[in-house]
Amino acid sequence: MTRRCDWCGFDTDEPIAVGIAHANSGPGRTMYACPPCKTTKRLLPLDQHPADSFGFPRFDYAAAASAN
Repeated sequence: MTRRCDWCGFDTDEPIAVGIAHANSGPGRTMYACPPCKTTKRLLPLDQHPADSFGFPRFDYAAAASAN
């Protein structure tokens, strides 16, 4: 399924759910990233968020620390 990356705006055939965009009046929507944006922005996939997460995009700081 093709989705638009919320970070670069390009369509991708390999979307990765990385967060939930909340809305004040109505349902929110799932935010997607393409594989290159997921890597360069260090986005944590939604299924790896902590159980108490509200779904806002999270960043994988451990990956940045191990790269240095």
